[in-house]
Amino acid sequence: METQTYTYMEDLAAGQIFESGPVDVTEDEIIAFARKFDPQDFHLDAERAKDTAFGELVASGWHTAAMTMSMIVAAMPKMKGGMIGRTVENMSWLRPVRPGDRLSYRGEVLDILPSERDPARAMVRTKNTVFNQNGKPVLEMVCLIVVPRRI
Repeated sequence: METQTYTYMEDLAAGQIFESGPVDVTEDEIIAFARKFDPQDFHLDAERAKDTAFGELVASGWHTAAMTMSMIVAAMPKMKGGMIGRTVENMSWLRPVRPGDRLSYRGEVLDILPSERDPARAMVRTKNTVFNQNGKPVLEMVCLIVVPRRI
């Protein structure tokens, strides 16, 4: 029987980097996500997208955020009890994501704040950036996550 190794606040440090990817973006996934969550022409139909501000089919920003979450989970070490999102301090969609793009994730621990109310928890602030295959950032956000402490 294999013993699960967990990460706690005490295992993290400001400046620590986590990376994952690449994730391939497909036209079918862009359209399927848009049908369910963001049904706008520039997410649904390449032909109709030509007459929009983007001029082509692009992924919903929320789809990009969802793919980012998947890459965050893949990159971060497994936390005892899970990694709980508390706040997105800011999120910027910097470039459109297109079919055929390959996305990669880079996260950096900015700071670690032990909870004043709960000695079993801490808040970790991370800067999260997603890059396309050309190394250009497509999404950037700073998040506050709840992580366990060793007690």
